[in-house]
Amino acid sequence: MLKKLIVLFFAILPALAFAQQDRQPPKFALVIGNGNYTSIPRLANPVNDANDVTAALQNLGFTVDTVLNGSLDQMESAVMQLRSRLSASSDSYGFFFYAGHGVQSGGENFLLPTDANIPGENFLRQRAVSVQTVLDELNSAGNFLNIVVLDACRDNPLSRWRGGGRGLAVVANQPADSIIVFATSAGSVADDGRGRNGLFTEHLLNNLRTPGREVHEIFLNTGADVAEASGRRQVPAIYNQFFGTAHLGVRPPVRPPAVFDAGPTDVVTGALEIFTVTAGVVQIIGSEVNETVELPAWGRLPIERINSGNYRIVMQYEDGNVEERNIEVGRAEEVTLEFSYRPVPPREPRPPREPRPPREPRPPREPRPEREPRQPRESNSDLARLNSIGVSAGTTFAAPVFVGTIHGTLAPSKYSFFELGMDFGFGSGFVSVDHFSFYPFARYSLFLPFVNGGGWYTGAGMGFMYSSYTFQGVGMGNVTGNSFIADMSTGFILKNGITFSYSFRTDFSSASNKISAGYLYRFK
Repeated sequence: MLKKLIVLFFAILPALAFAQQDRQPPKFALVIGNGNYTSIPRLANPVNDANDVTAALQNLGFTVDTVLNGSLDQMESAVMQLRSRLSASSDSYGFFFYAGHGVQSGGENFLLPTDANIPGENFLRQRAVSVQTVLDELNSAGNFLNIVVLDACRDNPLSRWRGGGRGLAVVANQPADSIIVFATSAGSVADDGRGRNGLFTEHLLNNLRTPGREVHEIFLNTGADVAEASGRRQVPAIYNQFFGTAHLGVRPPVRPPAVFDAGPTDVVTGALEIFTVTAGVVQIIGSEVNETVELPAWGRLPIERINSGNYRIVMQYEDGNVEERNIEVGRAEEVTLEFSYRPVPPREPRPPREPRPPREPRPPREPRPEREPRQPRESNSDLARLNSIGVSAGTTFAAPVFVGTIHGTLAPSKYSFFELGMDFGFGSGFVSVDHFSFYPFARYSLFLPFVNGGGWYTGAGMGFMYSSYTFQGVGMGNVTGNSFIADMSTGFILKNGITFSYSFRTDFSSASNKISAGYLYRFK
């Protein structure tokens, strides 16, 4: 008998420990109530609203920072502190509550600190807190859920401005995994209330204090209560981008099937507790056991008595994903099992594009008048081929000798040509010398077109120079000779066929230079 009592004691002990546990995510809140304004009309209830919401959230397990009649610096510092706390855990819940004056300007919403001194609309960004900035900071924390509640539409003390208007504007850029709640719909004014709290906050408190409600249920009921109490003059606006389930308070544990409480008393048992982040159906499979239990998000299933042995635990989620674990429960042993799967929130479908209006048929074009055929242009390929004949005239540097040339070209490739020609030179009166010579030559040149119809060329060649000199009055008689000559030349050919050239000639014992100008007739 004593042995049975000891076994029963160790079986009950884990259950007692489980009863004290409540697995909850980290929860942090920032509550701001601004009513004692210095330069715009004061509000009676925001401080009461903030104090009462603080108490309600603390009862739900939130760690709350409260700012009453906050300045701009205090509000901004508190927002940064909330973001820092939420970023420490991806499982955390965030809750931001504001009661006080709020205005819209240019489609953007701003929360006014009590020391706000805003002489013009352009000063809002520097002297008020942008709601979009608050949303962006909370979104950057990367936590599980953020809730933003704004009871800030009581009136617009700055509505005289061009961009201002009644109430607050629709949220333009709502972060994922967030629920944003306005005390009234966009462009409308909320009731400041006749009692301790504003109309919206009064009904929000009632729903926060109701145990066991899921977060969507809290705000849907609050909206319905406010609309009914105001005769639909005030209808809260809810912007939802959170597609999971969550409970802000303590959720009662799911009751296990009766099979786990029955059984012979002489069977040695242990204890099992199952936690899940995402809602689903858990199946417990073991010897003589095959039970299914439905669990909500952040649900807890404490089984105080389960026969010791091996079990397969299967968690089936609504989106079709499955997690499976194999565990062993020993005598008087407490086993804790956690399922941490989270579904990826679906993307919002893009709105369908409006169909484009059908285009009006274009009137038929009038036929264009026929153009005169263009004259073919000379291409660079044509310009590079120098099949020509021409003449030129020039002189040498060595003596005042006139030189005339007849020459022709033949282009075997695109950027080169082969040249044949003959020079005729004669002169008289230079130191009583009469001179006559002729010089047949062959030259190969490279050609680079750089203008339309002309270009630059350079080449090298060779030939034989036949010359005759008569020395008058000096008694030296006549001299006739010939020699092998090598030459190098360079020059330009212009569009109309005019050429300018320079040649250097040498028989390897003496040298001369020649410049000349001429004309080339080109064969197309």
